[in-house]
Amino acid sequence: MRTVHAKEAIMLAPLPLEPISLAARSVHRIENAKGIRVSCVRGVAWITQERDPRDLILAAGQSVVLDRRGLAIAYAFKDAVITVGAGWQLPAPRSLPVASEPERARA
Repeated sequence: MRTVHAKEAIMLAPLPLEPISLAARSVHRIENAKGIRVSCVRGVAWITQERDPRDLILAAGQSVVLDRRGLAIAYAFKDAVITVGAGWQLPAPRSLPVASEPERARA
C-alpha cells in the first residue's frame, strides 16, 4: 500500500502588533534585538544596532529583521509610527475538512 501526501499551502497568520508612536527626535529602545522585526508604519525611522556600523533608514511600508544581539535604537526624524515584534509568523490554525455531501448510512 502506498501513501500519497498532498501538497498543502500553509498560510501565515499575522501577529497582532501595537503601533508605537514616536515624537520627532525621540527614541525607542529594543533590548535583545536579534530576530526582532521593526516596521515603519508612518514617517521615517533610523535604526541602529549595537556593534553594527550600518545605519538603517526605514520609510513608511518598509521593515527589517534585526540581526545583532544586544541593544537596538529606533529614532524618529519627524513624528513616526513603528511596530516591533517577532521576525517570524505562526502558521494559521487549520480547519477540519468539511464533507461536500453528508454521509449516508448503508442499510
